Amino acid sequence: MSNLVHNEQVKLAATFWNNLSIAALLSVFLVPAFYTRHTALQQALSIGVGLAAAIGLRMLAHWWLMRLRE
Repeated sequence: MSNLVHNEQVKLAATFWNNLSIAALLSVFLVPAFYTRHTALQQALSIGVGLAAAIGLRMLAHWWLMRLRE
């Protein structure tokens, strides 16, 4: 496989993981805003887990970009 094809596949995979990160980040703030039956502790835990997931997915996207070839 040529380097150009490989690099495009890597960029597409990184874009996918980055988009999942953005979706997780949006859900962190939208779900507690519309679903108000949670206690304060449950909301804090869901925000913490969501932020951790968003950061982890963003780091995964960055890791994929490090696989680019010259």
